[in-house]
Amino acid sequence: MTDQPEESYFLLMDPEWERREGDETPPMRSVVGLWPMHADGSMGRFRSNPEYVPLRPESPTDPIDALLRLAMRGDARMEQVQLVLRDTLIDLAMNGDGRPLVVRSPDDVPCVVIATSGQHQQRVFAPEWHRIELETLVERLADGIDVMINPNGPAPVRLTGGFLRHTAQLSEEQVAELQEVFRDSEGVTVVPWEMGAR
Repeated sequence: MTDQPEESYFLLMDPEWERREGDETPPMRSVVGLWPMHADGSMGRFRSNPEYVPLRPESPTDPIDALLRLAMRGDARMEQVQLVLRDTLIDLAMNGDGRPLVVRSPDDVPCVVIATSGQHQQRVFAPEWHRIELETLVERLADGIDVMINPNGPAPVRLTGGFLRHTAQLSEEQVAELQEVFRDSEGVTVVPWEMGAR
């Protein structure tokens, strides 16, 4: 028998969800997603929860969806979107023969399709989905192809291949500078969740 460290996660909960007395674990339908916590204290990339169902139907389903909606309203900057894209696993629609599914955007630009959550996957027909990092998406992105994010959702967005390549190529120093600019914990509540004995 080996002593393997327990896996730890930082959960992102639906903002409408409230912990009830006696709850040992949060219901999976209320967990937006998670960040794996590494032994050194660092966090892995955000992973959306395919079982998450927003308590309000019009609510964003994940951090990318939320930031893109804010950016479209002028309430967030695209640099914030870049930071979240770099630190989130995304789901790429595949056409069934190992290649990304390519569709036409409403303005007739060829695009691969990305879903940022299970809710958005359900709105798109694709033979299969691959969960990937931004760097892998950029490697698979052919010249002249853009990216449609959540195409059949309430806030579909087309991002250019150039924007995504630039995002993937940001240096660690550039990322640290952007994080410092946008660091603001106001309004964020972190609640430690003590799990019951297993």
